Amino acid sequence: MSPNFFKPYIFTGLHILAWLLLGFIMLFYIPITWNVVLPTVFWIWQIIVLVLLIIIFYSNAKIIVPRTIIKDNTSPFLLWEFFMIFVMQLIAYFYTSQTDLHTKISLVLGFKKYKNPYFDNYVFMLTLLVLGISTSWAMLHHWQKAAQHKQKLEQDKTMAELAMLKAQINPHFFFNSLNSIYSLTYTNVEDSRKALHTLSRMMRYLLYSTEGERTTLLKEADFMKDFIALMKLRANSKLTITTDIPEKIIDYPIVPMLLLPLVENAFKHGVHATDKSEIHIKLRQNGTHLEFEVENTFFEKTSITDHGGIGLTNTKRRLHLIYPHKHILTCGVDQNGKYRVNLQITLEQ
Repeated sequence: MSPNFFKPYIFTGLHILAWLLLGFIMLFYIPITWNVVLPTVFWIWQIIVLVLLIIIFYSNAKIIVPRTIIKDNTSPFLLWEFFMIFVMQLIAYFYTSQTDLHTKISLVLGFKKYKNPYFDNYVFMLTLLVLGISTSWAMLHHWQKAAQHKQKLEQDKTMAELAMLKAQINPHFFFNSLNSIYSLTYTNVEDSRKALHTLSRMMRYLLYSTEGERTTLLKEADFMKDFIALMKLRANSKLTITTDIPEKIIDYPIVPMLLLPLVENAFKHGVHATDKSEIHIKLRQNGTHLEFEVENTFFEKTSITDHGGIGLTNTKRRLHLIYPHKHILTCGVDQNGKYRVNLQITLEQ
């Protein structure tokens, strides 16, 4: 069963526990502490106050706060608070005057007389306490829902960006790869067959392995290798590509298409039509710790910023959303004049 299944029951249980605790204090604190026998009107009054406090708590949290403070309408909220305090004092005065509760309690506890029979400090403090906790709880609940909604929007956005990335790779990359394979059929039939097999494997991964929130590191690495292999078919003689990706990879869940944008960015901005170009790709793994580095030739006239696709900016956003406090991403031109992107990430088991 999902942990979310038990959340409503835990939530309800905590509320019941809190009211039972308050009820126990209201009903039994004085008898246990002072070791006295209290009149029946005391027990009835405490139960009445407890029921009224429960009504105030939930009506304030579920109705008043959402319709006033959350909508930046403070005046009605303040009027409601004063009204509730007044009503509770009115009920307290009516009950105590009819039952002579204050006098009876004072006699039992050994007090001379209740100081102010027209204003009940006990009821006033309890009403303020419940209204304060109720308002705080309602606001906290609202902020939590707003944060969850924002996170859901961000997740939907990243999923849309992932779909855009897949859509971008599908027509352009595959079209160019097919052209390269077509040319290869005239020179090396065996290599063209291997290239077609690689291309079909990549299409299968895009269609079936990237639909969920997680894929596996092994599949992601294999897809990246296939991408590099097909990019080599299109590369000119001026481009040098080196890869250092271990054959044996410990398979952990990872979000799909997380590493590829870093590689794609290198081919997009690190390759020159006539000048010598280099791309170096390295992957290291130590348990759940993954380090991925892409280094490419930096050309002053070539912009490293994104021109479509998910790119570095959107990759940073995905990492921040899905792997908060579990990743380090650095990028920029190093001392050797190469553009380097280094990603260190702790994967979830």
